[in-house]
Formats: sequence, C-alpha cells, structure tokens
Amino acid sequence: MPTMLFHAPYPLHGRQTGSGVRPGKMRRAFEDAGFDVVEVAGHGQERVRALRRLRRDLRRGLRLDFAYAENSTMPTLLTQPHHLPTHPAVDLMLLRLLRRHRVPTGLFYRDVYWRFPAYTADVGRLFATGTKTLYHAELLAYRALDRVYLPSTKMASFVPWITPEQVDQLPPGAAVHDSRRDQDGELTLLYVGNVSDYYRMHELFRAVDAADGVRLLFCTPRESWEAVQQDYPLGDSGRIEIHHARGEALLPLFARAHLTLLTVEPAPYRDFAAPVKLFEYIGHGKPVLATEGTHAGELVQSIGAGRQVAYSAPAIAGLLTELRDDREALVEMTDRVEQVRHGHTWQARAEQVAADLGAVVSGS
Repeated sequence: MPTMLFHAPYPLHGRQTGSGVRPGKMRRAFEDAGFDVVEVAGHGQERVRALRRLRRDLRRGLRLDFAYAENSTMPTLLTQPHHLPTHPAVDLMLLRLLRRHRVPTGLFYRDVYWRFPAYTADVGRLFATGTKTLYHAELLAYRALDRVYLPSTKMASFVPWITPEQVDQLPPGAAVHDSRRDQDGELTLLYVGNVSDYYRMHELFRAVDAADGVRLLFCTPRESWEAVQQDYPLGDSGRIEIHHARGEALLPLFARAHLTLLTVEPAPYRDFAAPVKLFEYIGHGKPVLATEGTHAGELVQSIGAGRQVAYSAPAIAGLLTELRDDREALVEMTDRVEQVRHGHTWQARAEQVAADLGAVVSGS
C-alpha cells in the first residue's frame, strides 16, 4: 500500500470551526484514496515522539511516497494551548528529515489575515509585531517545500517569500449528501454561517422581504445572531426563519432548501477566500447564489454551481423572483451542481495532492 505522511501542529480531532474541520477531513481523505497514513500531529510533545518514531522507521526502510501538512492560522511556534514556544525545533527538524530522504512535500497555507491592517487592530501593535516576525520566518522555511497550497491562487500576492512555481490552489472539499427536494412551494433559500460586521447580509434580508413567494432559512450561531439582530429587522412577512443548528441538525434545513447563499457584502479578503460552506453547499447538490466579484461568485459561475449576483437588494430580489417563476431553470442548475460535486470532494482534493507530488518525483 502506498504510504504518505500527514503533519499538523495541533490535534486533529475535536476541532469544530470551518478551518479546524479541514485537517481531519483531509487526513481521512488520504485514507479513503488508498494511502497508509503516517501521522506527525498533536501538541509539541506528541510531535516529538512521532518524529522519533518516524526517524526509526525510515532507518528501517520505510518509504514515504509524499508528505502533506496543514498549517495553523497562528504561527506554528505558538500552537501549544498556552501559546509558548516550548518545542521550537520539532517541525523544522521534520522538514529537514523529509528533505534528507527526498520525500516530496506540500503544505496547505490557509490564511493571510495577518497581512491586513485589521489584524494589528485586533491583536495590538506589540503582539502583531512579534507574530508577524514569526509568520515571515515560517514562510522563509516553506521555500524548501515542493508545493504550497492556497485556498485560491489569487491569495498568492499576499504571501511573501514563496515562489510562483511552488503555488497551487487546494480549496476545501465536501461530503456528498442526497438532499434534493421537489421544485414546488415557496422558493426556499438557506444560508449557513456567521453573521457579523465582517459577514454583512443586510441586502439579502431586504431582498427576501421584498420578494413574495421566497423563504429564507438563516442559520447562524446563536451568539452571533444575538449580537446583531437589532440591525436585521425580520419584516412583517414571516418568511425569514432564524435557526442555530449545526452538524447533523443541518440536514433537515438542507432538505428544505432549493438554493443556498453566499450573498455577503464584498470585502478585500473575499477576493481570494474559498469558504468551506461553499463546498458544503455543493456537496449537498444545492445551487449557490454568491456575490458578484468575489472569488466565491466567480467560482460558482465558472464550474456551473450557481449564479453571481450584485450585492444589492434589488439585484438579489430580481434574481430570486426570476428563479421563483422559472422552476425549469432551477432544475437545470440543480442538475449541474449534482454533476460537478463529485470533483469537489475531500477525496478529490487528496488525490490532487497525490498526483501533484507524484509528478515531483517523476520529474526529478
């Protein structure tokens, strides 16, 4: 059986956020793709022990076809629960070991929030100065990697030190669920995700209130909704439902929905962001309406997974009314998403990595 190494500077289990779910999904995807997975993950001492075992096994003849890593949104040195750099060398030593054994190695670099002014405003200038130094040092080390995967290649211009030849995109994947519904009744929309000053959805609420025969299932964490609900009047139509479901409890909401939504206010970060929820929507076979000009909007348009729409109440209401009245177009959109979704599973992402890094070997 082919063998690969999976690295993460934190435990892979018990992580519930979008970025936290991804590493566990990718690890399982490599197994589903037929690989025996050697793991170097967890807190610092766990990684030290795993590295020690790996050295021993390599001396005894273990052959790794490739290695893949998922980084953290914080500097790797600070990923301990207390955020102190108690194991500063273990991850660099792993990279050097892989280089010495000529193991093709790729890493997913998930976030560049630290490159934006809002990061310094959020964490404070003194802390930001220190962490930015660590981020830059990490990226210098990543120049030794064969591939640096990003959510989208548009993000590359914000990532210093790495070279264009290293970069490829590896957006999130999804599990496939059969949750298709018939096309009768109110046109039912589903949004799953956060709502905040960063995730602004005011134009969507105005559009739904203005479009008869349209129902919105708005699913967001309870604490997020309580913080902003005074800014989102629900109107008198009774066609906006607020939900706080998560996990398996989302399945009935997906079963009710004709369409899913990423109609959030544009922001510079969305020029390259590839939200996990976008691919979750696609995995459920639901067409996606996404804001025009965002990476998500361009992506759903290009792969045939939905439509772009301007972030304005009239534009959103107009498109919703069009789809409400043309159920044949809605059926065609749904058919198309169900066709393309198998190319956007977690296993498809793992197979892409295996092919990319296998090509490094064949080309060397």
